[in-house]
Amino acid sequence: MKTLIKIACFLFAVLMIPVSVMAQSVKTGKVIDQRGETVVGATIKVQGKNVGAVTDASGNFRLQLSVGDVLLCSYIGYLPVKIVYKRDADLTIRLNEDSKTLGDVLVVGYKSQSKTEITGSVASVKMDKITETQAAESFESLLQGRVAGVNIQLNSGEPGATPVIIIRGLAAVSRDDASQMSEPLYVVDGIPIISKTSSEFAVTSTNVLADLNPSDIEDVVVLKDASAAAIYGSRAANGVILITTKKGKTGKPQINLNIRTGVNIVPQLLDVAGGNKEREQVARLYNLYAPYGTFMPAMYTDVTNPFYHNSSDWQGYLYNTSITQDYNGSIRGAGDFGQYSISLGYMDNVGIKFNTGFKRYSTMASTTFNAFNKALIINNTLAVSRTDKTRPPGALGSNYSSLLPLPNNPAVKGAEVYESGNIADVNDRVRFSSDATLNITKDLSYKASLSMEYLRAMKDSVGESRRTLRVANRSAVGENRNLLFQNTVTYAPKFGDGHSLSILVGQSAEKLESKITKVSSVSSAQTLSQTVNWPNGGSIGSSDYTANTLMSYFSRMDYSYKQKYLVGASIRTDGSSKFGKANRWGVFPSVSAGWNFSKEKGLADLSWLTSGKIRGSYGLSGTTWDNDYLALGLMDGGQLDQYNSLIQITYGGMGGFTPTWKNGFKNENLTWVKTSMGNIGLDLSLFKNKIEFIFDAYEKLTKGLLLTTSLPTTSGYNEVYRNAANVLNRGLEFTLNTNMELGPSVTWSTGLNFAYNKNRVIALPDGNADIIKISTSGQDFGSIVRTGAPLNGFFFYESQGIYQAESQIPVNPKTGKRLIGLQNKALKVGDRNFKDQNGDYKIDVADRVYSGDPNPKWTGGWTNDLSYKGFSLNVVSTFVIGRDIVNNQLLDRLKLGKNFAGGSSLPNFDNYAIWEKSGDIAKYPTLNPWGDASQIINYDSEYVEDGSYFKIKSATLSYNFTKKLWKHLPFDRARVYCTMDNVVTFQKYSGPDAELVTIDGFDDSKGYPMRRMVLFGISLGL
Repeated sequence: MKTLIKIACFLFAVLMIPVSVMAQSVKTGKVIDQRGETVVGATIKVQGKNVGAVTDASGNFRLQLSVGDVLLCSYIGYLPVKIVYKRDADLTIRLNEDSKTLGDVLVVGYKSQSKTEITGSVASVKMDKITETQAAESFESLLQGRVAGVNIQLNSGEPGATPVIIIRGLAAVSRDDASQMSEPLYVVDGIPIISKTSSEFAVTSTNVLADLNPSDIEDVVVLKDASAAAIYGSRAANGVILITTKKGKTGKPQINLNIRTGVNIVPQLLDVAGGNKEREQVARLYNLYAPYGTFMPAMYTDVTNPFYHNSSDWQGYLYNTSITQDYNGSIRGAGDFGQYSISLGYMDNVGIKFNTGFKRYSTMASTTFNAFNKALIINNTLAVSRTDKTRPPGALGSNYSSLLPLPNNPAVKGAEVYESGNIADVNDRVRFSSDATLNITKDLSYKASLSMEYLRAMKDSVGESRRTLRVANRSAVGENRNLLFQNTVTYAPKFGDGHSLSILVGQSAEKLESKITKVSSVSSAQTLSQTVNWPNGGSIGSSDYTANTLMSYFSRMDYSYKQKYLVGASIRTDGSSKFGKANRWGVFPSVSAGWNFSKEKGLADLSWLTSGKIRGSYGLSGTTWDNDYLALGLMDGGQLDQYNSLIQITYGGMGGFTPTWKNGFKNENLTWVKTSMGNIGLDLSLFKNKIEFIFDAYEKLTKGLLLTTSLPTTSGYNEVYRNAANVLNRGLEFTLNTNMELGPSVTWSTGLNFAYNKNRVIALPDGNADIIKISTSGQDFGSIVRTGAPLNGFFFYESQGIYQAESQIPVNPKTGKRLIGLQNKALKVGDRNFKDQNGDYKIDVADRVYSGDPNPKWTGGWTNDLSYKGFSLNVVSTFVIGRDIVNNQLLDRLKLGKNFAGGSSLPNFDNYAIWEKSGDIAKYPTLNPWGDASQIINYDSEYVEDGSYFKIKSATLSYNFTKKLWKHLPFDRARVYCTMDNVVTFQKYSGPDAELVTIDGFDDSKGYPMRRMVLFGISLGL
């Protein structure tokens, strides 16, 4: 009987085999991310079975499945997904980004580190999604509003202009530079690069960083606090920006093309009273204020004049819609041998203003080779680029009278409307780096790297005066070479129960050279030559050379116990040739600690708490100055006189040098500008990474900022440089990220960050005496540096309105004389009422007071990403709150000299409250050009305005096509998009754009507004 049962069971099993086989079938599926893009290399496993697959380059996979099988899909940087297979079900698996693990490993300075174990203040931005749909000349502008505590600001809309980046507050003091900046250190693929050249050796006005194609950047990491940045020592006081370029990835070769064209639209320009309106306003000024016997020019009165009815719209002539083209292509791949990456880029951005534009040609190639079973890894990178910026030779103004005809009209041949000609600014950069890593043991490795960088800047300028017909040619070439050699040894063992240690020891040697050659010539006759005609009697030339070296030793230690308790420390010592023997070396230590409290018992089981960390740090970093020989004493070999002739210093008939009288006194005690920073932070991730919150509080003290101090005349010198100023920055930073699923196919991600910073000067030389900033030409900037106050405050006269009656003008009770105005003017009704601060009944420089703070109190940004199936919408906004700015644009246009008629355009007076008669409720005083002194002056607090703004920087609508629509084409992916840049600005400022001001708060955009661009593009993957 038992035998019969066994036989029956066997026969039943045999009969059921076909049924089981029939229940299984081979199914094809696809894995996509929350934006609808394919995920290459995702792993799909069948739970409980030894069956699995990996998605190919198109995101597809094939599996033999049965109804009811449970599929587990996972990929690095995304949350795992579990689904149940149902018959005829759509096998499209959507993965959502895991904010905890996405980009979990960051480059933090000579090494990579897990976000979980980072104890410093570090922020990262993934650039590939940004650069795919936005065209930019440089990556800095793309970071606007994305990192808390990093204030990025443009002060001109001109193509190729350099943005300003300030990390955690301004910390730069000067007596004669109205825009002194504290610039961060830029590191590309582990190599510090030339980010600018000193003013003495600057040749072009092009942003040096614009040669780096943003499309080649994988991610950007910002080291904000001293513990993170101190490993870079003497150059890290203002923060460090680490840039990692794209490399090849495992799988079949990835070919990417991005083709886009943008239309640049002219924004709303300055209001101008043109034609009859300008004529009416001029006639009114003559009737109100002109002395008896003063006649108006014929252009306003002579109806027989052929230009009487002329109305030249200079803004319309000089501003026009233009086109931006941006093309990028790359091929990348990787295998057991290593990886390779080759990219090409071309950008042509035609400016909205006449004869301006920017072009970039770039290529980058990188390779990685593995040898001896990956015991030896060799990386090589070569980047070559050229940027070409064009602009007119003079200030291309659009503020001429609308009654003037075009300059090529022979009737106004002598009018200097604009200087014909061209300036070509060309920057060539070649950057090569090579490194080799030898993995000696599992935990021990040695790395040697060599990098060479060459930057050549060239300027060719030709300009012809329409008035004098003289032609000026100028040419200049500047060369910068940077050679860097680095060695590091890393020991990173893991031992015991959850102990991990990482120790890095390194050495670097660097040499930077700069050279400049300038030549110029002036011809009294017209010429077709675009270069200097050399030699001739009207030509002159000069050259200069400078160099500095830096030797460094550094070490870093990080310890972790079960990733709960974290300790880090670093130290770097730098020796620089810039310093005298007394202070040749500087030491920069840091220490930090962190506690991942979410891993503690009792907290690890909380479903709503994904991760939580408290961290604290303190460190010392430094910075230095541009002039390589300042501590050694500066020499003078002669100078040019007003006729461009060389005044040679001679001794006994031979050319010689002498210490410069102004600042040639050497000071071998000059030392590093040192910044100490303390930081405490909190990182929280809640509800399975759907909400992320980051908080930081810091105090940054910068000591020993370089300033000149006076010397007695008996010394033979005017002044000497000393480490003499201190600046304190304190601030708070907040970041809130969310990642929500609103439905089966709808996701919404937001990023909100805002930062508060309070800046103040705490020490100055000469007994903390105020510094009123004055340019080398003697121009008073209207800025003051004062202890206890923020940097570069406005130093203006305090406006109290307009004198409406004679009785309002104060009278000195002792003398019976009325208050005397500026320039000893006898005040009268309609004049500006400035407050007599010291009560001496005379308005002069002693009555100027601190009148505003140009440093923003709050900065930040807000990003929104909304996706539905293949559609996605991205909106980026930035804002600045609590900053004062000066409306120079309006101030300069209201200044009317006695010969104003026909010279410049006038604003529409109907839009401004200008005093004309008693009883007028006016903001601006009388515009009497024939008065004994104008009341429209530079230092009037009435022109200080609220510089806060909220700007929708960009909005992008895109669609990702599925493979079904491309089945007959060789594309693995395709994305079309439309991006609007500089969408709209909300501001109280009455000028054109509250963003386009200098860091000192002056509207100095020089008539070049920020264009609005509509960009159309397609991104293809092959």
